Amino acid sequence: MLLGEALRRARRRNEAREALRGALTSFDAMGARVWAERTRRELRALGEAPATAEPDGLAGLTPQELQIARLVSGGASNREIAAQLFLSPRTVEYHLYKVFPKLGVASRTELARLVLTGAPATA
Repeated sequence: MLLGEALRRARRRNEAREALRGALTSFDAMGARVWAERTRRELRALGEAPATAEPDGLAGLTPQELQIARLVSGGASNREIAAQLFLSPRTVEYHLYKVFPKLGVASRTELARLVLTGAPATA
């Protein structure tokens, strides 16, 4: 990736594209999201629109939503989660209200199954 960045800055665009494409493939295979996103930005700077990686179901959640989803999957109630995170129970309820449609689940059980296994729940 660093080679690709240096080549792009030296205006050697074709060579930079090749180096960055290879780096992107490697980073995606390793699961190095931050480095893959940096590589995608470099490719976009070259005028290329690289495909985004397959998003993990939980990747679309904010850090707060993810933390609440994990606590729900552990069986905690809204009141217990609120006490643990120093929030009000209504704030926890609001976050869950946002999490359910983002993940395509309709119950706490489905949410727990998704968080614990990483696979969508099937009815």
